[in-house]
Amino acid sequence: MNKYYYLEVPAKTDFDEEISSLAIDKYGCTGIEEFSIDEPRVDEILGERSYSGADLPLDVINEVDATVNVDSCFKKFYFSSSEQAHTFQNVLIEEYQLETNVIEKDEEDWNYEWKKNYSPIEVDQDLFIIPSWEKDEENREEKNKVFIYPGMGFGTGNHETTFLCLKSAQKYKTALPQKKSFLDFGCGSGILGIAVNKLYGIKGDLYDIDQDAINNCIQNIELNGLEMEDFKLLLPNGRGELKKTYDLVFANILQNVLMSEKEYLANSLDAGGVLILSGLLNGQEDEVIEAYQRANCELKHIETYSKGDWVAIEFRG
Repeated sequence: MNKYYYLEVPAKTDFDEEISSLAIDKYGCTGIEEFSIDEPRVDEILGERSYSGADLPLDVINEVDATVNVDSCFKKFYFSSSEQAHTFQNVLIEEYQLETNVIEKDEEDWNYEWKKNYSPIEVDQDLFIIPSWEKDEENREEKNKVFIYPGMGFGTGNHETTFLCLKSAQKYKTALPQKKSFLDFGCGSGILGIAVNKLYGIKGDLYDIDQDAINNCIQNIELNGLEMEDFKLLLPNGRGELKKTYDLVFANILQNVLMSEKEYLANSLDAGGVLILSGLLNGQEDEVIEAYQRANCELKHIETYSKGDWVAIEFRG
């Protein structure tokens, strides 16, 4: 059975963003999840003082509150290989004096973890992302609801980068039905392409380097009752089948991949087309904007969106 690995690290440090950037750009981190202190931790703090909730003195309440404010925010850094996870662990210990352990899990546990934290997401009043286990026959055909099974293919709408892509695309919802083609480059679960196909009837290409992601795309296309012939699903050995230009292009991937693919992506738009780049941490956007406009001097930077630690960039061709 395949494994995945993660480390838990306090989020509120002087070098929080630096660590996040290093994890993704240099050490092969496949995802970062931020979470807060939970009830068992509060119980642990109170248990150390032998208090119950009914007899808490004010000074203990203040102590718990201070502990929650300091200790409540953590990040989980996910890796697909033990070697990458342990290399990153050594960096955290040796360079940042952050003691942490590598946790090993079976892939089947991944979906359970997502289910615990995944609930319907309202992008706006015209677009809702719904977990597959909340789908029923009554809402299956509703155009403004996209159903996603969160397999190993990244992209559930729950992460800021995916949400920003959907929010940006929704800005063009009156124009999108006139567009004829899309590319979801690094498609993961297929959520972005599935959304524009279901809402606007646009056909397009889903491209990823991971067969598990493509399998997850197929599952989610079927889950939404869409036509498989509306999509071309491609792995690297079929990259030559990608079109030269599209009306709408998503690339929700890591900064190093966005930079290495800039020549293709910056020149991938039909006239008036929209390019949405995401997967960037705050502070990485200026370098990417400059690189893409060098790769295509006609590319227009329209807007930069941010949510939490993450950024998305919107261009027009």
